[in-house]
Amino acid sequence: MDKIVLCEKCGAMVKVLVDCTCENCGIKCCGETMKEISAEEAKKYLEKK
Repeated sequence: MDKIVLCEKCGAMVKVLVDCTCENCGIKCCGETMKEISAEEAKKYLEKK
């Protein structure tokens, strides 16, 4: 299953190919950890853009 993350500040969206396995880690944008979203949420977000 694909993992998709979204920056809640600027709206950047990233499809994760290989996720980090470090403890308390994550992909960051605008200085904050990006939020994981579902494929359905990503599709709805892209339709709005």
